[in-house]
Amino acid sequence: MGIGTVESGRTFAQQLGFPVDKLLVDDSEETEVYRGVGTRNSQRDDETGKQLFEGVGSMWSQATNDGIEERGRDDLNTVVGGLFKPGPYKPLMPTNMEATFVQGASFVFDGKRAILEHYDDSSGAHSSIDDLLAAALSK
Repeated sequence: MGIGTVESGRTFAQQLGFPVDKLLVDDSEETEVYRGVGTRNSQRDDETGKQLFEGVGSMWSQATNDGIEERGRDDLNTVVGGLFKPGPYKPLMPTNMEATFVQGASFVFDGKRAILEHYDDSSGAHSSIDDLLAAALSK
């Protein structure tokens, strides 16, 4: 699942060879899907409707650094490339800049029961692929 336009989702899938029918895009102006599951920076003030920004630490924190160190940069560099050798991924920003502050989450379900829930503390602080696969393959 990603934030942005449906068209940017299609472009993303094409750039990385990802099956378009497996990609979900929250193209709502107020990132309603993310707000519904309660990710960071997705909530709104009840009175004004303005996004509640949880601070710089919700964007970059020690959890970001730890995640990058734990995973290494090889996979990331393969996708985004470098200054003189760009990778296949090109950033596709949402039309609503507030959406760029919204953090993600990972879930694995067994029917309606969540067997793994992980809310990203900050950018790059994702659940490990090993944890996701272990949960997904546990049944």
